[in-house]
Amino acid sequence: MSEKRVCAYCGEEVMGEVVRRGRRIYCSEACAFEDSRSLDCAGRTDVSRASLEEELKFREHPPIS
Repeated sequence: MSEKRVCAYCGEEVMGEVVRRGRRIYCSEACAFEDSRSLDCAGRTDVSRASLEEELKFREHPPIS
């Protein structure tokens, strides 16, 4: 039985062809690119966008206005 393959960036199960970067596998070139972006010492990227995890939390609990 084969192991379940999971994207190193978004955590989704990888179906079909994988994108490999070193020992990591990704579900798409986009995930491979985002994972390779530079972070500063506080974990911030060079753009003002929320991480996937933060975006999902925001969507689950949007601000009430």
